[in-house]
Amino acid sequence: MTNFNASFLSDARSLFLGEQEENMAAYLYSTPDPNIENDPANGEVCYMELISQNLGYYLYKEEIQLINNVAEKIAAYVPEEANIIEFGPGTNIAFQNKTLPFLKAVEKFKSYIPVDVCETYLHQTQKILGRELPEIPVQIMQDDFIKNVELVQKFAKPVVFFKGSTITNLSISNCLKFFGRISQALKPDGILIVGVDANQNQSSLRKAYNDGKMAKLTLSILYFINRDLPVDGFEPTAFNYEFNWVAETHCVEHNVRATEEQNFVLDGIPINIKKGTKFHLLSSYKYPVDYFQNQAIKGGLKPIDCFIDENKRMVIHVLGVS
Repeated sequence: MTNFNASFLSDARSLFLGEQEENMAAYLYSTPDPNIENDPANGEVCYMELISQNLGYYLYKEEIQLINNVAEKIAAYVPEEANIIEFGPGTNIAFQNKTLPFLKAVEKFKSYIPVDVCETYLHQTQKILGRELPEIPVQIMQDDFIKNVELVQKFAKPVVFFKGSTITNLSISNCLKFFGRISQALKPDGILIVGVDANQNQSSLRKAYNDGKMAKLTLSILYFINRDLPVDGFEPTAFNYEFNWVAETHCVEHNVRATEEQNFVLDGIPINIKKGTKFHLLSSYKYPVDYFQNQAIKGGLKPIDCFIDENKRMVIHVLGVS
Protein backbone atom coordinates (compact mmCIF):
# COMPACT_ATOMS: atom_id res chain seq x y z
CA MET A 1 0.00 0.00 0.00
CA THR A 2 1.36 3.44 -0.95
CA ASN A 3 1.84 6.16 1.67
CA PHE A 4 -1.06 8.03 0.09
CA ASN A 5 -3.45 5.05 0.30
CA ALA A 6 -2.33 4.31 3.86
CA SER A 7 -3.14 7.90 4.86
CA PHE A 8 -6.41 7.77 2.94
CA LEU A 9 -7.43 4.59 4.75
CA SER A 10 -6.42 5.94 8.14
CA ASP A 11 -8.36 9.17 7.61
CA ALA A 12 -11.48 7.41 6.31
CA ARG A 13 -11.43 5.02 9.26
CA SER A 14 -11.04 7.92 11.72
CA LEU A 15 -13.91 9.79 10.07
CA PHE A 16 -16.42 6.94 10.16
CA LEU A 17 -15.43 5.90 13.69
CA GLY A 18 -16.03 9.46 14.92
CA GLU A 19 -12.41 9.97 15.93
CA GLN A 20 -11.72 12.85 13.54
CA GLU A 21 -13.49 15.30 11.27
CA GLU A 22 -12.48 17.96 8.72
CA ASN A 23 -9.82 15.51 7.54
CA MET A 24 -10.78 14.62 3.96
CA ALA A 25 -9.72 17.69 1.94
CA ALA A 26 -6.62 15.95 0.57
CA TYR A 27 -8.88 13.46 -1.25
CA LEU A 28 -11.00 15.92 -3.21
CA TYR A 29 -9.13 15.62 -6.50
CA SER A 30 -9.53 11.96 -7.40
CA THR A 31 -8.69 10.88 -10.94
CA PRO A 32 -11.44 8.93 -12.73
CA ASP A 33 -10.59 5.32 -13.57
CA PRO A 34 -10.67 5.03 -17.39
CA ASN A 35 -11.88 1.44 -17.05
CA ILE A 36 -15.02 2.55 -15.17
CA GLU A 37 -17.69 4.17 -17.32
CA ASN A 38 -18.76 7.53 -15.85
CA ASP A 39 -16.65 6.87 -12.76
CA PRO A 40 -18.21 8.94 -9.92
CA ALA A 41 -14.83 9.07 -8.10
CA ASN A 42 -13.94 11.99 -10.34
CA GLY A 43 -12.92 14.89 -8.14
CA GLU A 44 -10.74 16.38 -10.90
CA VAL A 45 -13.76 16.63 -13.21
CA CYS A 46 -16.05 17.93 -10.45
CA TYR A 47 -13.57 20.66 -9.54
CA MET A 48 -13.33 21.80 -13.17
CA GLU A 49 -17.13 21.99 -13.28
CA LEU A 50 -17.15 24.03 -10.06
CA ILE A 51 -14.70 26.66 -11.30
CA SER A 52 -16.00 26.84 -14.86
CA GLN A 53 -19.78 26.47 -14.50
CA ASN A 54 -20.59 28.10 -11.15
CA LEU A 55 -20.67 31.84 -11.80
CA GLY A 56 -20.81 32.49 -8.05
CA TYR A 57 -17.52 30.70 -7.38
CA TYR A 58 -15.43 33.86 -7.12
CA LEU A 59 -12.32 32.37 -5.44
CA TYR A 60 -10.69 31.06 -8.59
CA LYS A 61 -11.30 34.09 -10.80
CA GLU A 62 -10.40 36.69 -8.19
CA GLU A 63 -7.18 34.96 -7.18
CA ILE A 64 -6.12 34.85 -10.83
CA GLN A 65 -6.73 38.56 -11.12
CA LEU A 66 -4.94 39.33 -7.87
CA ILE A 67 -1.84 37.25 -8.64
CA ASN A 68 -1.52 38.73 -12.11
CA ASN A 69 -1.87 42.25 -10.71
CA VAL A 70 0.77 41.84 -8.00
CA ALA A 71 3.07 39.12 -9.42
CA GLU A 72 6.07 41.44 -9.67
CA LYS A 73 5.55 42.74 -6.12
CA ILE A 74 5.36 39.19 -4.75
CA ALA A 75 8.34 38.12 -6.82
CA ALA A 76 10.43 40.91 -5.29
CA TYR A 77 10.50 38.91 -2.04
CA VAL A 78 12.03 35.84 -3.72
CA PRO A 79 15.83 35.75 -3.21
CA GLU A 80 18.21 34.81 -6.02
CA GLU A 81 18.90 31.09 -6.33
CA ALA A 82 15.73 30.23 -4.41
CA ASN A 83 14.09 26.85 -4.79
CA ILE A 84 10.39 27.53 -5.37
CA ILE A 85 8.30 24.74 -3.86
CA GLU A 86 4.64 24.83 -4.79
CA PHE A 87 2.14 23.16 -2.50
CA GLY A 88 -0.68 22.05 -4.81
CA PRO A 89 -0.03 23.31 -8.37
CA GLY A 90 -3.56 22.23 -9.29
CA THR A 91 -5.10 21.99 -12.75
CA ASN A 92 -3.24 23.05 -15.88
CA ILE A 93 -5.51 26.11 -16.09
CA ALA A 94 -4.71 27.09 -12.49
CA PHE A 95 -1.01 26.61 -13.11
CA GLN A 96 -1.01 28.64 -16.30
CA ASN A 97 -3.10 31.48 -14.91
CA LYS A 98 -1.73 31.70 -11.36
CA THR A 99 1.66 30.02 -10.92
CA LEU A 100 3.18 30.79 -14.30
CA PRO A 101 2.74 34.60 -14.07
CA PHE A 102 4.40 34.48 -10.64
CA LEU A 103 7.31 32.32 -11.83
CA LYS A 104 7.87 34.51 -14.88
CA ALA A 105 7.98 37.57 -12.63
CA VAL A 106 10.80 36.07 -10.54
CA GLU A 107 14.05 37.29 -12.07
CA LYS A 108 16.20 34.32 -11.13
CA PHE A 109 15.54 31.12 -9.23
CA LYS A 110 17.24 27.76 -9.02
CA SER A 111 14.48 25.19 -9.44
CA TYR A 112 10.75 24.57 -9.24
CA ILE A 113 9.34 21.72 -7.13
CA PRO A 114 5.58 21.06 -7.48
CA VAL A 115 4.12 18.88 -4.69
CA ASP A 116 0.69 17.30 -5.02
CA VAL A 117 -1.12 14.03 -4.31
CA CYS A 118 -2.63 14.19 -7.82
CA GLU A 119 -0.21 12.70 -10.33
CA THR A 120 -2.11 14.19 -13.28
CA TYR A 121 -1.56 17.73 -12.00
CA LEU A 122 2.16 17.11 -11.50
CA HIS A 123 2.78 15.86 -15.02
CA GLN A 124 0.70 18.67 -16.54
CA THR A 125 2.75 21.19 -14.59
CA GLN A 126 6.04 19.63 -15.68
CA LYS A 127 4.97 19.68 -19.33
CA ILE A 128 3.85 23.33 -19.27
CA LEU A 129 6.96 24.57 -17.50
CA GLY A 130 9.17 22.60 -19.89
CA ARG A 131 7.58 24.60 -22.68
CA GLU A 132 7.37 28.02 -21.00
CA LEU A 133 10.57 28.08 -18.89
CA PRO A 134 12.71 25.25 -20.29
CA GLU A 135 15.84 26.49 -18.52
CA ILE A 136 14.33 25.84 -15.06
CA PRO A 137 14.86 22.35 -13.57
CA VAL A 138 11.62 20.74 -12.37
CA GLN A 139 11.44 18.08 -9.66
CA ILE A 140 7.94 16.71 -9.19
CA MET A 141 6.98 15.23 -5.81
CA GLN A 142 3.81 13.18 -5.31
CA ASP A 143 3.15 13.68 -1.63
CA ASP A 144 0.73 15.10 0.93
CA PHE A 145 2.42 18.42 1.61
CA ILE A 146 0.36 19.08 4.74
CA LYS A 147 1.39 15.87 6.46
CA ASN A 148 4.95 15.96 5.09
CA VAL A 149 5.76 19.66 5.26
CA GLU A 150 9.29 18.77 6.38
CA LEU A 151 10.14 18.00 2.74
CA VAL A 152 10.88 21.73 2.49
CA GLN A 153 14.07 21.11 4.46
CA LYS A 154 15.60 19.26 1.51
CA PHE A 155 16.04 22.53 -0.37
CA ALA A 156 18.27 25.55 0.23
CA LYS A 157 16.60 28.99 0.17
CA PRO A 158 13.08 27.51 0.11
CA VAL A 159 10.19 29.69 -1.07
CA VAL A 160 6.86 27.92 -0.61
CA PHE A 161 4.12 29.09 -2.98
CA PHE A 162 0.73 27.95 -1.67
CA LYS A 163 -2.10 29.40 -3.73
CA GLY A 164 -5.77 28.47 -4.01
CA SER A 165 -6.78 29.15 -0.40
CA THR A 166 -6.03 25.43 0.17
CA ILE A 167 -4.56 26.20 3.58
CA THR A 168 -8.06 27.13 4.73
CA ASN A 169 -9.23 23.53 4.33
CA LEU A 170 -7.33 22.86 7.56
CA SER A 171 -9.07 23.10 10.91
CA ILE A 172 -8.01 26.05 13.05
CA SER A 173 -5.89 23.81 15.29
CA ASN A 174 -4.31 22.01 12.33
CA CYS A 175 -3.59 25.32 10.62
CA LEU A 176 -1.72 26.46 13.71
CA LYS A 177 0.19 23.16 13.78
CA PHE A 178 1.02 23.61 10.10
CA PHE A 179 2.41 27.08 10.80
CA GLY A 180 4.54 25.70 13.62
CA ARG A 181 5.96 22.92 11.47
CA ILE A 182 6.59 25.00 8.36
CA SER A 183 8.21 27.80 10.37
CA GLN A 184 10.77 25.22 11.53
CA ALA A 185 11.15 23.72 8.05
CA LEU A 186 11.76 27.14 6.47
CA LYS A 187 14.53 28.19 8.84
CA PRO A 188 16.68 30.18 8.64
CA ASP A 189 15.62 32.31 5.65
CA GLY A 190 12.67 30.67 3.91
CA ILE A 191 9.47 32.36 2.82
CA LEU A 192 5.83 31.27 2.64
CA ILE A 193 3.60 32.95 0.04
CA VAL A 194 0.02 31.86 0.68
CA GLY A 195 -3.40 32.67 -0.75
CA VAL A 196 -6.35 33.04 1.62
CA ASP A 197 -10.05 33.85 1.19
CA ALA A 198 -11.11 36.53 3.69
CA ASN A 199 -14.76 36.77 2.62
CA GLN A 200 -17.30 37.01 5.47
CA ASN A 201 -20.48 37.52 3.39
CA GLN A 202 -22.82 34.55 3.85
CA SER A 203 -24.83 35.30 0.71
CA SER A 204 -21.84 35.19 -1.63
CA LEU A 205 -20.44 32.17 0.19
CA ARG A 206 -23.70 30.32 -0.35
CA LYS A 207 -23.63 31.20 -4.06
CA ALA A 208 -20.05 29.94 -4.28
CA TYR A 209 -20.59 26.62 -2.53
CA ASN A 210 -24.26 25.68 -2.44
CA ASP A 211 -25.27 25.46 -6.10
CA GLY A 212 -24.77 21.69 -6.44
CA LYS A 213 -21.25 21.71 -7.89
CA MET A 214 -19.51 21.66 -4.48
CA ALA A 215 -21.97 18.96 -3.40
CA LYS A 216 -20.88 16.75 -6.30
CA LEU A 217 -17.21 17.43 -5.54
CA THR A 218 -17.58 16.64 -1.83
CA LEU A 219 -19.60 13.48 -2.46
CA SER A 220 -16.94 12.26 -4.92
CA ILE A 221 -14.77 11.55 -1.86
CA LEU A 222 -17.23 8.86 -0.78
CA TYR A 223 -17.03 7.21 -4.21
CA PHE A 224 -13.23 7.45 -4.00
CA ILE A 225 -13.36 5.59 -0.66
CA ASN A 226 -15.59 2.93 -2.19
CA ARG A 227 -13.36 2.49 -5.24
CA ASP A 228 -9.84 2.55 -3.78
CA LEU A 229 -10.03 1.39 -0.18
CA PRO A 230 -10.61 -2.13 1.24
CA VAL A 231 -14.31 -1.67 1.95
CA ASP A 232 -17.24 -4.06 1.64
CA GLY A 233 -20.93 -3.13 1.68
CA PHE A 234 -20.44 0.66 1.66
CA GLU A 235 -23.09 2.66 -0.22
CA PRO A 236 -21.79 6.12 -1.25
CA THR A 237 -25.15 7.10 -2.77
CA ALA A 238 -26.77 7.09 0.68
CA PHE A 239 -25.59 10.59 1.65
CA ASN A 240 -26.65 14.16 0.94
CA TYR A 241 -24.39 17.22 0.96
CA GLU A 242 -25.02 20.06 3.46
CA PHE A 243 -23.51 23.55 3.38
CA ASN A 244 -23.12 25.31 6.72
CA TRP A 245 -21.60 28.74 7.46
CA VAL A 246 -20.36 29.29 11.03
CA ALA A 247 -19.57 33.00 11.27
CA GLU A 248 -18.03 32.77 14.75
CA THR A 249 -15.19 30.57 13.49
CA HIS A 250 -15.13 31.98 9.91
CA CYS A 251 -15.91 28.45 8.68
CA VAL A 252 -17.83 27.02 5.73
CA GLU A 253 -18.49 23.40 6.69
CA HIS A 254 -18.83 20.83 3.91
CA ASN A 255 -20.92 18.09 5.51
CA VAL A 256 -22.63 14.94 4.31
CA ARG A 257 -25.61 13.39 6.06
CA ALA A 258 -26.64 9.73 5.86
CA THR A 259 -30.05 9.24 4.21
CA GLU A 260 -30.36 5.67 5.47
CA GLU A 261 -28.81 3.29 7.97
CA GLN A 262 -26.01 1.12 6.64
CA ASN A 263 -23.50 -1.44 7.87
CA PHE A 264 -20.21 -2.02 6.10
CA VAL A 265 -16.69 -3.28 6.74
CA LEU A 266 -13.66 -1.02 6.24
CA ASP A 267 -10.28 -2.76 6.38
CA GLY A 268 -11.76 -5.50 8.55
CA ILE A 269 -13.53 -3.10 10.92
CA PRO A 270 -17.36 -3.29 11.07
CA ILE A 271 -18.96 0.16 10.94
CA ASN A 272 -22.60 1.10 11.54
CA ILE A 273 -23.98 4.45 10.36
CA LYS A 274 -27.41 5.51 11.58
CA LYS A 275 -29.80 7.40 9.32
CA GLY A 276 -29.31 11.14 9.82
CA THR A 277 -25.69 10.88 10.99
CA LYS A 278 -23.68 13.91 9.87
CA PHE A 279 -20.05 13.73 8.82
CA HIS A 280 -18.00 16.93 8.58
CA LEU A 281 -15.70 15.98 5.70
CA LEU A 282 -13.83 19.23 5.15
CA SER A 283 -13.95 22.98 5.73
CA SER A 284 -13.27 26.19 3.86
CA TYR A 285 -12.20 28.79 6.43
CA LYS A 286 -12.50 32.47 5.52
CA TYR A 287 -9.87 34.22 7.60
CA PRO A 288 -9.84 38.02 7.96
CA VAL A 289 -6.37 39.48 7.36
CA ASP A 290 -5.57 40.34 10.98
CA TYR A 291 -6.83 36.99 12.27
CA PHE A 292 -4.75 35.03 9.79
CA GLN A 293 -1.62 37.04 10.50
CA ASN A 294 -2.06 36.58 14.24
CA GLN A 295 -2.37 32.81 13.75
CA ALA A 296 0.81 32.85 11.66
CA ILE A 297 2.64 34.74 14.40
CA LYS A 298 1.51 32.17 16.97
CA GLY A 299 3.02 29.51 14.72
CA GLY A 300 6.43 31.16 14.52
CA LEU A 301 6.05 33.14 11.31
CA LYS A 302 6.18 36.88 10.74
CA PRO A 303 3.97 38.85 8.34
CA ILE A 304 6.09 40.63 5.74
CA ASP A 305 3.44 41.91 3.34
CA CYS A 306 -0.05 41.19 2.06
CA PHE A 307 -1.99 42.02 -1.09
CA ILE A 308 -5.79 42.28 -1.19
CA ASP A 309 -7.98 42.13 -4.30
CA GLU A 310 -10.36 44.95 -5.13
CA ASN A 311 -13.40 43.04 -3.84
CA LYS A 312 -11.70 42.61 -0.43
CA ARG A 313 -12.05 38.85 -0.55
CA MET A 314 -8.89 37.15 -1.84
CA VAL A 315 -5.58 37.90 -0.11
CA ILE A 316 -1.96 36.92 -0.80
CA HIS A 317 0.18 36.86 2.37
CA VAL A 318 3.96 36.93 2.36
CA LEU A 319 5.33 35.38 5.56
CA GLY A 320 8.86 34.93 6.81
CA VAL A 321 10.43 33.08 9.73
CA SER A 322 10.41 34.92 13.03
